[in-house]
Amino acid sequence: MRRKASLAGAAAFASLVFSAPATAYPEGALLGHTGGFGEDSCASCHFAGPQGDDIALRIDGPDVYDPGARYRFFVRAMDPDAAVAGFQLSARFEDGSNAGTLSAKADGTQTGTLDDVTYASHSAPQHLEGGEAVWELEWVAPEDSSGAVIIHAATVSGADDQSPVGDNVQTQELRISPPE
Repeated sequence: MRRKASLAGAAAFASLVFSAPATAYPEGALLGHTGGFGEDSCASCHFAGPQGDDIALRIDGPDVYDPGARYRFFVRAMDPDAAVAGFQLSARFEDGSNAGTLSAKADGTQTGTLDDVTYASHSAPQHLEGGEAVWELEWVAPEDSSGAVIIHAATVSGADDQSPVGDNVQTQELRISPPE
């Protein structure tokens, strides 16, 4: 009898947890979730997605920067089975301080600041086309060449079902060297 009550309680708990709508941030992730510099990533809220070689994150940007120069970044979430995706990215020096200026260059992207670090993220979930979502950003390199700049990015892709279960999270780091 005791086992039956335990199973019933577990089933009731599971139905509450998994039937309640997930707390979503369709207007962009909470700042500070790139997975870099000890931060959480999207995996702090999204999890248990099927993993595979065709699920990936790619950051397209420069390998070397010139002080004060403008660069375009493209963040790509690739997941052939997902309906929507989101992202977050920051640019920092090795000590964790903000490096340069990030700005949104396309619909569906935005920037915000937390603890003197600027983050770029989605402003609305993007529907994947051909298994890929792409966001465009502009980065103005720092005025001095104080050292390498580290770009941390995280993406999340999923079914657009308002549940954090079954979502895929990817993180990546891009290191941009100062001029020699």
